Amino acid sequence: MSSSILRVGLTGNIAAGKSTVAGWMVDFGCHVLDADELGHQCLEPGEPTYDRVVETFGATVLRDDGAVDRRALGARVFGDEAARAQLEEILHPAIRTKEQHHVDQIERASAPAVVVTEATLLYETGSAGRYQRMVVVTAPDDVRLDRLEERGLSADEARQRMASQMEQAEKSARADYVIDNGGTLEAGREATRIVCERLQLDLMRWMAGSPLGPAR
Repeated sequence: MSSSILRVGLTGNIAAGKSTVAGWMVDFGCHVLDADELGHQCLEPGEPTYDRVVETFGATVLRDDGAVDRRALGARVFGDEAARAQLEEILHPAIRTKEQHHVDQIERASAPAVVVTEATLLYETGSAGRYQRMVVVTAPDDVRLDRLEERGLSADEARQRMASQMEQAEKSARADYVIDNGGTLEAGREATRIVCERLQLDLMRWMAGSPLGPAR
């Protein structure tokens, strides 16, 4: 790893508000990469991964214009462990390649830097070890349930999706930093600011050649 880049994984369960936190981290000087957006790029026609997805899952996951219907693809793999594993095997290496390309660009343009990758399944896919620091965003279950219902999901659908993910407590126990995003926006933003300050200190230690021990 570069001595002028601190790689940070940002994760959290559905509706915890990690995308909101990611935006605040940008405000506080971090570079943020969105793994979902990188994944969407991998599904664009012309990408090798596009061809593999169509070959694996068939034309039923395509829209009339030939683009991948991400909602249909999500429905195809949701609840089907084998199908989800197939999709992850196709997409994850390509996402990591694109991620590293962006990190290299940041290093050339603006080092030193804290580079954050926002992704949902960093622990579930065993990817957390690729980062020097892990940040987990949490919110109480009832708050997340309300947020999902506001997005148009039924209560049963929301609970099903929440239950399909690793428990928040387990992720928090593994994390270097935890941001509670279940209260007011002001409180969540302030908690994010504090974590970003600590990440900058971690970067300084890393650049000085000091080992990064446990943050908590």
